[in-house]
Amino acid sequence: MISKYIETHYTEILRKFKAVTRNHQHTEDLLQDCLLNFLEKGNDYTNQVLQDGKVQHYLIKMAHIQFNSATSPFYNQYRKNSRKSLELDEMVIKKLEDTEELVEDKQELVKDVKLYIGKLPVYERTISERHFVEGNSQREVSRYYNINRLHIRKDLNNIQNNIKITFNRENYKTK
Repeated sequence: MISKYIETHYTEILRKFKAVTRNHQHTEDLLQDCLLNFLEKGNDYTNQVLQDGKVQHYLIKMAHIQFNSATSPFYNQYRKNSRKSLELDEMVIKKLEDTEELVEDKQELVKDVKLYIGKLPVYERTISERHFVEGNSQREVSRYYNINRLHIRKDLNNIQNNIKITFNRENYKTK
């Protein structure tokens, strides 16, 4: 019942989401997240909202919150950094910094991390290259490989933690 409503009104809801996000490039991703969150509430809840005629109101309100709240997952993933992709060397240095000290030989560290990524098993190597090197978002990697985004996020976090452990500050000269 709710899925039929969503199919029928999808373009209208998307148009309203574009108005909320001022036509942000990831508006459709936000819509998908909001729809998933709404559907996760369960059939009883979603059908009640449908009977009350408040589905679009609910989704638009959720879009406002997700788009504007600095603590929302959407904001942190898509809006926090205006630059969509960080270069690998910037990402590595930023992630490894825990104080104001900088790694003296950044090129050596970046080269070593790229070699490390190149030696990973095929699955981990391909998602790492797409995300860290090419700058694709977790959602884009998820869509490309048709793998749930939560699994992609978990695997990328594990890879990133392994990089932090493998390439700790003590292996490199610091100022």
